[in-house]
Amino acid sequence: MNKLIYKIMTMATQSALWLLKRVDYYFAGSVIKLNNPDHIRDPYTTFNTLRERSPVLRSYSNAGWIVTGFEQVSSLLRDRRISSDMRKNTFFFSILKFAMGEKGAALLNNPNMLQRDAPDHTRLRKLVAKGFMHKYVQSLAPTIERLVDELVDTIPADADQFDVIESLAKPLPAIVIAEMMGVPVSERHLFETWSEALIGVSDLTSPIAMRTAGEANLEMQNYIATLAEDKRANPGQDLISQLIEAEEDFDKLSLDELYSTCVLLLVAGHETTTRLIGNCLYLLLKHPKQMKLARSDEYCLMNALEESLRFEPPVQFTIRFVEEPFVLEDRSLKRGQMLMLSIAGANRDPLANENPDQFDIEREKIAHVSFGHGIHLCLGMSLARLEAKIVFQKLFERFESLQFAESEHNWGNNDFVRGLETLTVKQPAVTSLTPLPGVSQPVPVSDHTLRIPGLTHQRYL
Repeated sequence: MNKLIYKIMTMATQSALWLLKRVDYYFAGSVIKLNNPDHIRDPYTTFNTLRERSPVLRSYSNAGWIVTGFEQVSSLLRDRRISSDMRKNTFFFSILKFAMGEKGAALLNNPNMLQRDAPDHTRLRKLVAKGFMHKYVQSLAPTIERLVDELVDTIPADADQFDVIESLAKPLPAIVIAEMMGVPVSERHLFETWSEALIGVSDLTSPIAMRTAGEANLEMQNYIATLAEDKRANPGQDLISQLIEAEEDFDKLSLDELYSTCVLLLVAGHETTTRLIGNCLYLLLKHPKQMKLARSDEYCLMNALEESLRFEPPVQFTIRFVEEPFVLEDRSLKRGQMLMLSIAGANRDPLANENPDQFDIEREKIAHVSFGHGIHLCLGMSLARLEAKIVFQKLFERFESLQFAESEHNWGNNDFVRGLETLTVKQPAVTSLTPLPGVSQPVPVSDHTLRIPGLTHQRYL
């Protein structure tokens, strides 16, 4: 009986979303393509068109608004009248709980700090930040370098082609997080499996993916509980030991907070970095002249990563909820309404970036909100940059040139996260890199100081 009820409710929900999407298309103007595959292939045409209509548009299918303007998005991410806690929107929260089922309750009822507001968020961030001090992140460089070497070494030297996503971009971030948490080598593959499943929580159109995410959360929570018990008895230099010991004004993380923090670090640290590596390499392969520049020195490489974050952001949207009614761009925002803040739309706003639809790693000012903004600025952004930097340095050292080995590219079907499912490349393997004409040697891998060019963009991150 329960399965029948679930099936009926699922069909009813999907039918309602189908209808509301057409209301947005014909009346609200916040949908311009009814065919989702078209939007997946090119979401930026949609965001540009919506922004031209208005940076804030009514969205009935999302029970609120979609915001595409850079100034509006960055402002709302700082606005205390906006909440990150989905529990404050009882309708949306109930829909999520129904879609995820009983096993997803733990994930929803125990939100991580990204889904909390001040003062809870402030308290948790202070405690967790102790494990992400800049000095500690930089100390991970030799470990990350070793892990990248191990992954690159698995690519046969005589291989005609290989998939960068499967071989490198996907496994590396999960392995790094597992290593940081002190997970045994024989068990770190579990983190990649859990991460892939957990991202399904953002696929609101797939109840199966959402339920699988709930199951993965329970499995990881049980694993972390056992691991944390061992770390209490035998503390080390790993991140979990640091989180257990972290204290601020005699306050410490509870068990539930420890679990939710570990889940957040895995999902945020894995998915964003995987897609950053894949998206940036894809863009550089499409722009050979800029690939040469990225090979030339660290400044150009780091600018390529920042421009990639702006141009093809791994996270396309972030969700907020109106907690206090107010007016924005002559629109009356009401308590409880959902705000779909378009990171991708904001990054392509011509008021923030000149020629925004042009990929240009020589751009002096790069304005983007791909790592968030305000109190929810991503704690792991330095780690993501460091991992991506080392990956590209190693690729540049190992391979003199890379080319696409596939003509079509699959961007997946998740509206919230954007990244290639595969990125197969051709390569002539070399033991040493011959300098390109007119271009200096790549920067030494041993230099892991993150010097982010274009400092004017940092205030937007």
